[in-house]
Amino acid sequence: MKYIPRSSLKFSRKLIIAVLVLVDLIITGCAARKAPTPPPSYPAVPESAIQELRRVPSGGYDKLEVITIEAEVGPQLLSAMKSVRQSAAQKGANAIVVLSDAEFSQRVTKRHLKIRRISYLVIHRR
Repeated sequence: MKYIPRSSLKFSRKLIIAVLVLVDLIITGCAARKAPTPPPSYPAVPESAIQELRRVPSGGYDKLEVITIEAEVGPQLLSAMKSVRQSAAQKGANAIVVLSDAEFSQRVTKRHLKIRRISYLVIHRR
């Protein structure tokens, strides 16, 4: 039988206890987390009631969603922008905030197309 010094046994016990406490804290921490709250729901509004803002308002508001569109400049872009307003109206938003707006060139089969990518924050102002 091999002799194990007493100090090594104390260290091993402390290590086991530390590991058990760590595992318990991890499990408890995971169990205590709340599920994210769903965004509030509002009744649908007419598209004409939606305001387009260039920056986030200083007053109170609820974030409903972020929508990003990417389309060729022209009728395709206008259609995508109309879809953003329709989606916002269905969610009960009363404003959309332009978060970013970028225009770039994209080559498609020997043609250069002007493309715009716009990200909107859909909000309900209080």
